[in-house]
Amino acid sequence: MSEAEKTERREIYGSLSEQFPKEMERVLNKGGTNLTYIPVSEVINRMNKVLGVENWSFSIKGYTEIGDSIVAHVTVIATIDGKEVSRDGVGGQKIKRIKATGLAVDYGDEVKGAVSDALKKAVQTLGVGLYLARSEDAMEIEQAMDAPIDESVQTWESFVSISKGLSESKRSQLNAFWASISSNAPKPKRSNDVSLGQLQELLTEATRLSFEK
Repeated sequence: MSEAEKTERREIYGSLSEQFPKEMERVLNKGGTNLTYIPVSEVINRMNKVLGVENWSFSIKGYTEIGDSIVAHVTVIATIDGKEVSRDGVGGQKIKRIKATGLAVDYGDEVKGAVSDALKKAVQTLGVGLYLARSEDAMEIEQAMDAPIDESVQTWESFVSISKGLSESKRSQLNAFWASISSNAPKPKRSNDVSLGQLQELLTEATRLSFEK
């Protein structure tokens, strides 16, 4: 690697890891402790500005419910100085429940929160927001991800949960997506009706639609 290339790489990582303006920082009180964080919109904006929208992307590998939290797994792929790098992040979101029924207030929002947290964890390894302290709660949730689960069943349950929260028009889009990847096969009614690969594609598309305004 030439000195010019080394300098360019240092500049890119320097721009990614640059501290955010104080006015962008937010404070969340958890268990009596104030935690400073950066909204995910600002994190995405940093990646877009430094790398360019065409030079990075992220995919949702899945999410699961552990205890009273949603835990999501995200993979970020970025092209930096002509080289592709991949980073994984795991993030969590506490589930807010209705006291009378124990049901989640808005399960879709909790999933979005977990995905956003996972995305921030992934790009943190590239320097974005690395200067901010991580919460102990998030680290405990990451450790809980080691618990064994049936991936097909869990992915199916996650897909069903997300798709239930979609509007009628978005469900139509999801049906069209399924038709395109399955050669117009009947819509699956259980996890055994579809391969794990197709399930993961369905989950990713359903989650994408849930984020779409």
